[in-house]
Amino acid sequence: MLRMIPGTLPLIVVSCLMTTSTVAQDGIAFTSEQVDRGQVIYSETCQICHGNRLSNGQFGTPLRGSFFRNNWTGKTLGELTQQVWEKMPPDNVQSLSWVQVTDVVSFILSRNNLESGATEMTTDMESLNATPLPWK
Repeated sequence: MLRMIPGTLPLIVVSCLMTTSTVAQDGIAFTSEQVDRGQVIYSETCQICHGNRLSNGQFGTPLRGSFFRNNWTGKTLGELTQQVWEKMPPDNVQSLSWVQVTDVVSFILSRNNLESGATEMTTDMESLNATPLPWK
């Protein structure tokens, strides 16, 4: 029979929650307002292919979870935003403005455990290309 030391269960729960809550995101900045705007754009433009949970779409690849993170490991924020701008939505490519693209990318990153902050994501490609995505 396994015996618990009094007070260890809360520590175990907190430890588990901390390991899944956020990802180190050096250099990646976006605001909660961008996430909110991105969620609206996602619902109107992306959800039909990628699903309402970003991982349950019938036609598009998952935009959250291990598949997404593995696909973008070693790449930059610029590569991700460029991909969205150049190829999405597939039936109307380059129809989103750069601001809309950074809003959608902010929403996607927030659903991959990155936290919003006080600074909006830039639309400057040089800066975006110099910013690695946090997954290794």
